[in-house]
Amino acid sequence: MRLAMSKILGKQYDVIEAEHGEDAWTLLINDNSIQVLFTDLSMPYLDGYGLLDRMRASDDPHLQNMPVIIITGKEDDDEAKQQAIDHGASDFISKPFESIQLLARAKAHVSFQQTSTILTSTQEKLERQAAVDEVTGLAGQRYFCKAAEETLAYSARHGGQYILIRMDLDNFDHIFIKNGKKAADAILNSIGTQLLGMVRKEDMLARIGLAKFAMLLRDTPMDKAKQLAKRITGEITNLRFKLNNGDAAIKISLSFGIYEPDISKEPSFPLQLVSTEEYLQQAAKKEGSHYVAYSSVNEISSNQANLETALNHIKHNETEILKNQVRALARRMVPILDFVAKHFGAEAIELVKKLKLKILS
Repeated sequence: MRLAMSKILGKQYDVIEAEHGEDAWTLLINDNSIQVLFTDLSMPYLDGYGLLDRMRASDDPHLQNMPVIIITGKEDDDEAKQQAIDHGASDFISKPFESIQLLARAKAHVSFQQTSTILTSTQEKLERQAAVDEVTGLAGQRYFCKAAEETLAYSARHGGQYILIRMDLDNFDHIFIKNGKKAADAILNSIGTQLLGMVRKEDMLARIGLAKFAMLLRDTPMDKAKQLAKRITGEITNLRFKLNNGDAAIKISLSFGIYEPDISKEPSFPLQLVSTEEYLQQAAKKEGSHYVAYSSVNEISSNQANLETALNHIKHNETEILKNQVRALARRMVPILDFVAKHFGAEAIELVKKLKLKILS
């Protein structure tokens, strides 16, 4: 039967024969050109069910998805066929079969496999293009947003914090129009290289627009984010781009929007990015190498500040920062209130006791 199949299929396809299941498995794992497998269920050493199990459990997507056509005989009942389907069979052909039927099955499954391979290759190419920006070598917008959503979900579940930074290359439209795409791309590439050398491995960096960049800094205090913005500003403003036409070298600058979202109150990454964009636009109005930073997280808790810091905010009329922290501040003051009350007698102690009930409730 195997020889007859090989003769029929060999007229249109390259056919490789295997003596038994183990032999077939060896051929499959060593030859990626195989597109369709025809097999019996009953074979020595490794039967058809076992071969199917190995293929579908393989780490190789090619073997996981390869069409497997089971050759059935009178001894194979519906239960055996159902079992084959459960193990991953794609199709059946019954013995004895006509040559035209065999060729039709082979053609259909080979065509399907070739189409699937092309689609998979195209999808992988598109994903690579979406993940990596060709001009800068940085991550692309789609990858950045997806990874940021995952970071947000993880931080919400396990407790965590991050800072978003949006950067725009100032006056890029003017640079592009005056100097052309080649020069503009060279500038963007240099910026990408500089930025890549200034972030930690655990941080995310991407080009998300024509001259737009974004960062996500995990578990980073605001003061460190501001320091990074200053470092980047220093590096970028020192870059000079000479042109072949003899014009003066191009000087560039970046504007920054820095935002620390309160994940518990703003659990939407797109909205967080919009907020960051707003601070960027404020910085851009200052024209060159400026940043605007804001944290919606309690500065006292995030920076482990003390009562002296709170008093300083009050002194400078920065009470909005403390608005949601009244109870936390009051709890910090309880030991001081207890201490002071003892020096003012029973009436003061009673007043503090009532106040403590409200503070600690």
